[in-house]
Amino acid sequence: MLIPLEILIAGTGLATGLIGSYVGLRNRVLLAEVRKEAAELETRMVTRICNIYVRAGECRLHEDQVLEALGKLTHEVHDLAERDPHEKHERKPPPDR
Repeated sequence: MLIPLEILIAGTGLATGLIGSYVGLRNRVLLAEVRKEAAELETRMVTRICNIYVRAGECRLHEDQVLEALGKLTHEVHDLAERDPHEKHERKPPPDR
């Protein structure tokens, strides 16, 4: 039994169209996954870079505060060293922080 030519051509066209649609949808899905992974990687990289710079800034600020406190202590020690040990001194209240 021979299949009429019109049905064979229509069936081939239908199969080709379905296969093309399937391949197109698969490509869209794969492209969407790649875009999602790229966006996640970009987010992780930006977050890591920002955290590094924030930590560096916090460290500099902390270092400045420590140096300032050490400078105050050094000044106080020098003042105490220059005083006469036999002279009576009034005790100053600690500075507000």
